[in-house]
Amino acid sequence: MTTADVVQNNVERARAIFAEFDPYNPAWQAILADDVRMVFPYAASIGLPPEVEGKEACVGVFQAVGDALKLSFHDIRVQPMADPEWVLVEQRGRGEFKGNPYNQQYAILLRFIDGKLYHYREYFDCKVVTDCFGSIENLLAG
Repeated sequence: MTTADVVQNNVERARAIFAEFDPYNPAWQAILADDVRMVFPYAASIGLPPEVEGKEACVGVFQAVGDALKLSFHDIRVQPMADPEWVLVEQRGRGEFKGNPYNQQYAILLRFIDGKLYHYREYFDCKVVTDCFGSIENLLAG
């Protein structure tokens, strides 16, 4: 496989993760490596864990947030990076929690190795989260 093929495959995988967002679908879960690591650099500032490790735990995060918000992603832009294993995703997420709107803008760095997602680093606006949920306890309680 050429470097160009790796880049194209990783761009397509990244787009599919969000365009076809369904963390309950086994095919969607299959793209995650067993030792996938999620990093949320600003999450600790609002009481959320800054890191989650392992496929089961990461699937749980996607499911909990997706369930709480009925989350969908739009305006998905995926850019390859100099290292063919990495891509940058910029997108918007929409949903609502108990009538409160959730309109988030994300920047996410993804690293794929041999077709599996190994690293997920998400930057998001913490104020959007707290405005929607009121308190993190409401998010965690679902």
